[in-house]
Amino acid sequence: MSNTSIDSSSSILLDLIQASIILPIMEKYMTVLLYIAGFIGSVLNIFIFLQKQFRFKSCSTYFLATSITDFFFINTFILMQLISLFNPTIFIVMTKTNLWCKLSNYFFFLLPCLASTYITFASIDRFCASSSNNKLQKFNQLKFSRILSLIILLFWLLFSLHIIISYNRIQITPTSSVRCTVQLNLVDIFIFLDGFFYAIFNGIIVPFVLIIFGLLIFRNVKFISYRIYPQQLSNNLLSYRSNKHLIRMLLFQVSVTILLYIPYITYYLYGIYNSSPSQLLNLLIYRIFNYIARWFWLVIYCKNFYINIISSKTFRKILKRKFFNIIQQLKNIIF
Repeated sequence: MSNTSIDSSSSILLDLIQASIILPIMEKYMTVLLYIAGFIGSVLNIFIFLQKQFRFKSCSTYFLATSITDFFFINTFILMQLISLFNPTIFIVMTKTNLWCKLSNYFFFLLPCLASTYITFASIDRFCASSSNNKLQKFNQLKFSRILSLIILLFWLLFSLHIIISYNRIQITPTSSVRCTVQLNLVDIFIFLDGFFYAIFNGIIVPFVLIIFGLLIFRNVKFISYRIYPQQLSNNLLSYRSNKHLIRMLLFQVSVTILLYIPYITYYLYGIYNSSPSQLLNLLIYRIFNYIARWFWLVIYCKNFYINIISSKTFRKILKRKFFNIIQQLKNIIF
């Protein structure tokens, strides 16, 4: 029994060592892939949502805002992760400044909350658009969505300012190294705001709201034919068809976002209130889950363009037409 236990521990230890070698290598490839896919996708998303077929739709305002948020996230955190993996020396020099300490934590809090809020309001917008209630339909207006998008941006910019004020590179004890952290007298407050609130908002509140409004949108779409009177048929049906692809895009994005968020928020909450496991098998599972959860979380900010291509025929048509127009213009310039 003792020999079996020793052999089992040795096997797990060997697996842990192999995982410690393989996972960082996979991390490099995944980060490169995510950055390239995310950068191209976010740029094309912004380009398409600025076209006239989209920019006059209220829901597209939230999609455009989400795409811009994704672009900034990709070119801050994923880009910095690339630098840390391929040129650690430059990364260390860049992160030793107090400015980076403040801004990195500020944007790390701000950008995910912005993206979550925009997709939530996109869901609310589509619910209002598909509703038979005239009062709710009044909220489905381009002017209203633009004003609300700015209010959302200003709210999170101001709400996140506590991070810039309180984060600094400090030496906690005379023997410890200097690191980026909050002042000791504010630790409990920041555990609540940056830990508990961040995880609950992005991992529980937003997914719950998305599920509720997703089901309500599905119900409205399902029964839309029953509430259209004969004299309204042509106008309402035309309006419904013009918005149908936006509803489909939104429902696809909501479903995938929720699924991708679950592993990371689980890991995030566990890491706040628990230390790394001491048992070898649990530590091995924990490390593997850590990498996978983080990859899934990064995919959230790189996926939207590709989901739009899959879920919307209108999106594909516009992208294809613009692509061929650019090719034709290049041919005219060259030849």
